[in-house]
Amino acid sequence: MSDDIIDHAAEPPILDSDQAAPPAPRRDRPPLIELAEKAGFALSDPTDEDLLADHARRWTSRAILVATLLLAALNSPSIQTWATTLPPTWGSQTIDDLAEVWTNRLEQLGLDQPRTVIHDHYGAFQQLGWREVLRTLRVRRTPDRNPMPHR
Repeated sequence: MSDDIIDHAAEPPILDSDQAAPPAPRRDRPPLIELAEKAGFALSDPTDEDLLADHARRWTSRAILVATLLLAALNSPSIQTWATTLPPTWGSQTIDDLAEVWTNRLEQLGLDQPRTVIHDHYGAFQQLGWREVLRTLRVRRTPDRNPMPHR
């Protein structure tokens, strides 16, 4: 092999004592970003935004998953109601049976109480008329703040 095939550009140049060393090239940024910055464009590092967006997506996905699991675990009567609306198949019957067993277990542990209380209050609120709603909220007509003197 000949010596002209070997790349000698990788060797650092020999500098005199009065010459300043050239700055080391930045390898952490993409070349197009560096080119745009040299051209005068002020760019922010896109990886920061991508990392923040990725973190937000992960957090949102976890929050939705936890909320779904809590609703599925603590709202089993709704799963039973949904299973009864499905066409009668082996799968829908299995879902209905599992939801019934799960509902009984929640009742034994007392974890059905929050749903029962909220459901009862909601049903009672639906039965109220406007007079009862206004009476329970105690909405009264407020006097004017700056009454005009009568002449």
